[in-house]
Amino acid sequence: MKKNTVKASLLAILASTALMGTAVYADDGDQGCQHHMKSEGKSHHGGMRQMFRGLDLTDEQKTEIKSLMKEQKTAMKESRPSKEERQAKKAEFLTLITADSFDEAKAQSMMQERQANSQAKKLDMLKVQNKVYQLLTPEQQEQFKENFEKGHSRKGKGGR
Repeated sequence: MKKNTVKASLLAILASTALMGTAVYADDGDQGCQHHMKSEGKSHHGGMRQMFRGLDLTDEQKTEIKSLMKEQKTAMKESRPSKEERQAKKAEFLTLITADSFDEAKAQSMMQERQANSQAKKLDMLKVQNKVYQLLTPEQQEQFKENFEKGHSRKGKGGR
């Protein structure tokens, strides 16, 4: 009986380690990005909506902004790794985690690759936000700056 308990415990540890490893890398493209942003208190678009409060956007501005956001969403979907690529990454993490000896250089390389992908996504989003900002009138731009400062000062004081 004790032998089965040890085996069950080892299997549970191995399974939980594998799940944690895949969770570390699990990147659902658009969803992963939104989850990250929500953990900071806002989703991408929710945070942007906050910045646009009180700007009295024209219908033309709203249409152009929606178009930019739709283009961004499409681009993100197109750049998302295929299911096979994601599964290969998960398998790579599992191999790293379950190896007899830990390959720190490989882990560093995998983390750097993931950070580079994350930074590229964030850079693309900042570009879109700049395009949106350029659509605003000077008065709206000033209001946007005020909204931005209010939003970030709240985060600094303990968030929402």
